[in-house]
Amino acid sequence: MFDPCEPPAMYVAGTAAALLLDFMGRQGLELPALRQQLLDLAAQRIIPFREWWRAIEAIRESCVLPALGLEIGRCIRPHHIGVVGYVAMYSGTAMHALMRFNRLEPLLHNLTPSAVSVEGDDVVLTWDHGDSTLVVDELLAAGLYTLLCQFLEGCEKPVARVEFRYPPPPDTSPYEAFFGLPPVFNALRQAIHLPVRCLNQSLNRYDPFLVQLLEQQAEAALKSIPTSDALLQSLQQQIMSVLQDGQPELAYVAERLGISERSLYRQLRERGLRYKQVLNSLRYELAKDYLRNPLLALPEIALLLGFAEQSAFSRAFKSWSGMSPLRYRRRQSE
Repeated sequence: MFDPCEPPAMYVAGTAAALLLDFMGRQGLELPALRQQLLDLAAQRIIPFREWWRAIEAIRESCVLPALGLEIGRCIRPHHIGVVGYVAMYSGTAMHALMRFNRLEPLLHNLTPSAVSVEGDDVVLTWDHGDSTLVVDELLAAGLYTLLCQFLEGCEKPVARVEFRYPPPPDTSPYEAFFGLPPVFNALRQAIHLPVRCLNQSLNRYDPFLVQLLEQQAEAALKSIPTSDALLQSLQQQIMSVLQDGQPELAYVAERLGISERSLYRQLRERGLRYKQVLNSLRYELAKDYLRNPLLALPEIALLLGFAEQSAFSRAFKSWSGMSPLRYRRRQSE
């Protein structure tokens, strides 16, 4: 079992395990032991890439579907990539969504980041995750394609070309049926070509106010906690998920992490930290971002940060910054 105190060499977001669970449910795959393992992994902020990869291999051994990665990728929905998926979904255009996905990718994994470039009339997304497998790369390409189809309703052909480094399988028809074109096999890279004309299309769910809030949360997650510490990453993620439900108590957050309150207290103490210190650090980062948004009233910000009353938020913010929230807001607009 993954120890949240020891960051794995390579990891992916816990939501990647939830994707496999949803696929198993759609296919009617029982596999009780694997299901329980995935349930445990899905409850964590990050999970070892190797455990996720082994879970895919276990599914492959029990599932006779050709091009398995395509079928898993077909199941993907925005919630399977967490806040990154929702930021993308509520963006103005698919191009904005792609750029935000690229910037926020560290929230999804610590593998080699993807690269975005322009080639002719296409934007090309390339990735190279070392000793990955065809199934995983199928899944990544199919997942991106599926999300694009969900975002770009009415766009006939959101992908212009798909490249795989692997030799062609005996039957390539599942690929042609899925992408609407024959992929290029034995390519020099893993890549997917996206026509600029499609990426510039407006998204139906565009909500500038909501996407700004989601981006603020994602940016705070990127900068407020050291990325090398898996425990702090998981703790910060759980705090963010319960903030709007009220005061995130230590015991409740520890339970969500799957460890005892005493163990969490001890592990933080070993790092020279206290729970309230981590909580307030995250709240302060979020508060500063929220206060820069003139559309958010102070009572709304207080609720977003888990304070029962605006006065409690105001006192806390003054203790963190030395000034009231209103004064801080005015300074940002000068």
